[in-house]
Amino acid sequence: MRRALALLIAICSAALLTPLLVPLFSGRVFVSNDLSWFHLPMRHLYRQALHAGDTVLWTPSIFAGFYTHGEGQVGAFHPFHQVLYRLLPLQPAFNLEFIANYIAAFGGTVWFFRRLQLSSTAALFGAMLFTFSGFNLLHHQHMNMVAVVAHMPWLLAASDVLIVEPARKTAAFAGAAIAVIFGSELLIGFPQAVWWNVIALGAYAVFRAGETGRWGRLLPCGAAVMIGAMLGGIQLLPTADAAAHSERVAFSSDFALTYSLHPINLLQLWSPYVFEAGSWSQRDPRWFHEFGIYSGAILPVATIWVWMRRHDLREHRHLVVAVTVFAAVTLLLAFGRYGGLAVLLSHLPVLRTLRAPTRYIVLVQFALAILASIAWDDLMAIVEKKRARVSGMMPALWIPAALGIATTLALNTGVLPYGPHTFASARVAGAGAAVVVVVTLLVILAAQQKRWAMIALVIVTAADLGVWGIPYIYREAPRTIAQLTDGIPSAPATPADSYAFTEGRGLYPNVLVLRGYRLTTGYVGLFPAAFYPLDSYAAARLSGAKWYFTPDGLRQPIQGGLERVRLIDDLGQVATGTASIVVDRPGRLVIDVVVPARRTVALTERFHAGWSATSDDISLQTVRVDHDFLGCVVEAGVHRVSLHFMPRSFVYGSIASAIGAAFLAGALIVGLK
Repeated sequence: MRRALALLIAICSAALLTPLLVPLFSGRVFVSNDLSWFHLPMRHLYRQALHAGDTVLWTPSIFAGFYTHGEGQVGAFHPFHQVLYRLLPLQPAFNLEFIANYIAAFGGTVWFFRRLQLSSTAALFGAMLFTFSGFNLLHHQHMNMVAVVAHMPWLLAASDVLIVEPARKTAAFAGAAIAVIFGSELLIGFPQAVWWNVIALGAYAVFRAGETGRWGRLLPCGAAVMIGAMLGGIQLLPTADAAAHSERVAFSSDFALTYSLHPINLLQLWSPYVFEAGSWSQRDPRWFHEFGIYSGAILPVATIWVWMRRHDLREHRHLVVAVTVFAAVTLLLAFGRYGGLAVLLSHLPVLRTLRAPTRYIVLVQFALAILASIAWDDLMAIVEKKRARVSGMMPALWIPAALGIATTLALNTGVLPYGPHTFASARVAGAGAAVVVVVTLLVILAAQQKRWAMIALVIVTAADLGVWGIPYIYREAPRTIAQLTDGIPSAPATPADSYAFTEGRGLYPNVLVLRGYRLTTGYVGLFPAAFYPLDSYAAARLSGAKWYFTPDGLRQPIQGGLERVRLIDDLGQVATGTASIVVDRPGRLVIDVVVPARRTVALTERFHAGWSATSDDISLQTVRVDHDFLGCVVEAGVHRVSLHFMPRSFVYGSIASAIGAAFLAGALIVGLK
């Protein structure tokens, strides 16, 4: 039976993955939310730079100049991204990056759950629960966030090997694996998700060391993480640089508490479709992907099961307690301003810049998937008559189902006079409550040694996960890249004539780069700090904007934008002389200058301290022009001025990564002797 169940779980997991594969084989891409607003356009610029031999550190196509690598979400130096976007066209590369997250999460979870001494079927079941969890499916548009989360089970499994296995060589390989995995997730460029993985790793390492008495293994585990941090230095230091020069440094600690999970959303755990909008928020926009916390009816039911049966789960009793405590603490963190614990973290220097405490729910879902896998093994033992059957209706197990029915009757029937636009209809909500009833009944039947109940439990759980998450992914139909840009006229071939402005911080503008425009506005995770508001007409004029795009995509020419390069005197006035652009590439500008006296060569490129200027192998002083823009000072004469973008944060980050690689090699050599 176990082989049949393993095959069934694999088939159900493949069925859940299949809708995510459709765009890859149909020449389309998913376009909802950040996928088209941010990720696809930025990867287009990344791939374009790779193929043109330009730098991937800087782009002139966002905000008239932006430290793309510092913002980090492209993961420019991750080996997987380098291979994908160098070798493949944009559409398949983008889809493969998207799909790889779920495949990696599944494989890592199977390995980790096997390390927890769970059976292969339980590991597969748990992998299905986590890979296609509510968090991972609803956050599909945050593809690099999901990518970092997919590293978590791999990181925990490697730490388990390091702590538990006595062989020195095995421990050495495990330490190297921790370093490589941790470095890999840093290179993907989503620090908030790295923080979640650090929490999970720290908690698990302490638990496992305490359980096995191998406290001494925590030191090499920590050392491996430090080496991993150095390996990721090529991304970590630029991200710190970009964050330090972003708008976030001026935000109050309250920023870290935006998108806090209101406790009323716990209703979803036993009545997933209770809310008309899928979830509820008191102070923030009701983004379903942020506040939708359901991840299958099996999770609350299985949690109650393992606590009812904890005395019979001798081999996992300590794990059940530890995982439950971990889930409770991380749920408290997810509550954000409503829980108190996240309020304390919001005053810490780095964590105060990371918003959306509700995202800690991923740790809760991962923990509950562990409990569900433990419950699976217990039920399998009962079904196979290796443990005594459990008779009776088990009233405690019916708590989620009873709560679901009560919630539907109280909130979704209109009996109580409030929330007419908050709660779904009784028909919609009742279907979700019915799933909880069915899952509870299947668990009880399995406990009575009904083998078919385990088969049904797999199918119902897979359907439950799919119905919750897949429709959200398809709320916007996948499109070809050509369809995404349909109706947008191509940009002029001359870079200086391609600068475009869109009013407000709308999420539309980045799509314009797919048609060759250089934007004076944009949409990114770390908006650069600026004297002139980034979406203002003043910033557009100083950036040399030639075009204005209305919110519905109509293009209009605009006047008043400055020339790409001009000469000004020491008083900031237009000065005599000539300056013409010879090379205008990302991170590289070459300008021929003829001036009768000292002048400042002023550009519409945004200023960053990483720009350097030379002429005749002599360094020139770079300066700010109009507060936000780039210039350099030249003396009288004829000059060819070269400007090159190479920030110190990248240089030092590259050195850190090289040192990390050397430490990793040295540690492996010592460990394998």
